[in-house]
Amino acid sequence: MKVTSIAERVFVNSIITKNKRLDGRELVDGRTLNIKFLREWGGCYVNLGTTIVLAQISSEVTEPKAVSPTEGALHVNFELTPMSAPDVNTSRSSSEFVELQRSLERCVRDSKCIDLESLCIVAGAKVWTIRVDLRALNDDGNILECASIAAISALAHFKRPDVTVVGTEVTVHSLDDREPVPLNLHHMPLSINLALFDQGAYILVDPIEVEERIADGCYIIGMNAHQEICFVHRRGCLLLHESTIQKCEKIAIRRAQVITQAIRAALDDDSYQRATKARVGYVDLIRTGTIFSTKELIYNFDLNSIKNQGIEVETIDDEPEVVSMEEDKPRKTSAIGVSAAKERALQILKNSEATVFEGGKSKWAVESEEETDSSSEEEDNIPAAASKNTSLKQKELSSASSKNTSLKQEELSSEEETGFIDSDQVDVKPSSTRGWYSKNLFS
Repeated sequence: MKVTSIAERVFVNSIITKNKRLDGRELVDGRTLNIKFLREWGGCYVNLGTTIVLAQISSEVTEPKAVSPTEGALHVNFELTPMSAPDVNTSRSSSEFVELQRSLERCVRDSKCIDLESLCIVAGAKVWTIRVDLRALNDDGNILECASIAAISALAHFKRPDVTVVGTEVTVHSLDDREPVPLNLHHMPLSINLALFDQGAYILVDPIEVEERIADGCYIIGMNAHQEICFVHRRGCLLLHESTIQKCEKIAIRRAQVITQAIRAALDDDSYQRATKARVGYVDLIRTGTIFSTKELIYNFDLNSIKNQGIEVETIDDEPEVVSMEEDKPRKTSAIGVSAAKERALQILKNSEATVFEGGKSKWAVESEEETDSSSEEEDNIPAAASKNTSLKQKELSSASSKNTSLKQEELSSEEETGFIDSDQVDVKPSSTRGWYSKNLFS
């Protein structure tokens, strides 16, 4: 059971009365919808804000029912994972699960969105059975609408294997042998969830989990882009006026048309990627340039657009000079105000391939970058002969300093050996917290 504190309820109601929401949206605005299709036909991954649902369609040849021997079957299976929410009840006998399962069945199966007669192979003998498996990966509110979007998107994307019938023999061809056959989808019904406050005075589109919990109730409308109502479900204690119901229907129509356009755009994008043999599926979900991938392509990059502290850099007609990572000293570049590192970046960008995690030598037990930069600049300005002289002088000075330090250490050690202390106790600071120790430990 979901518990809400009084302070949270009062706060949410107070900001909604001012036509504001917790995430900054307007009352009639929905969250960002992202639809990605998997590599297999009928696989769909839907993000509605932070609410995530995974859908997968499967098909099987079975025997038809005796009541409808020329029609196939469509089953919808919805699952709530324990990781979807901290207080989720995964029991199939719970009222929440039964409500979600039945609402999805009414929206997808009972709305006759699929032509079941087209699934017949041999009348009274063999038909196709389509199964829609939905799994909630994260529940941050409006899980029913997100699940309906995933189910319809997966059905529109799914293609069953082709079948050849010769007499009473049925041959199911693999996807490699023949082109798969898509399903006949008449329309796209969607479960539009509206949260109502103050008995319909405030109508919220695409409510989050907190708003669903605090609302007086939710008015769920199964709507398609043709302005046809498939089903209506009411949740909570609501006594709505006729004008409020009409207002909810108008909002649901606009919401269904926007989502349908997004589904069709995602389908067109997926078909284009498959036609051009681009990356599809989970590979497309992983962004390049991260820990999952070490290379990222850069297209149409203008090298003349690089600027250094507001000063335009002179472009180079020939290829820029590449600085090897194995060299100790960076070479001077031909561009004005451009360092060796930037010259290296220009070379990488000109090859249209940027490689991340490309490091040089280890910098452990090496001088700091400021010291190396200053020393390299001074050495570049000094001629070769002068640099040799300075290096010899530095070696002589270092050897002399090392000799002096060794002599001093020998003198100090000899003094320590001849010296003695008359005091009865000695102040020493060992690694432990104790500070004073007796000179004679056994006294």
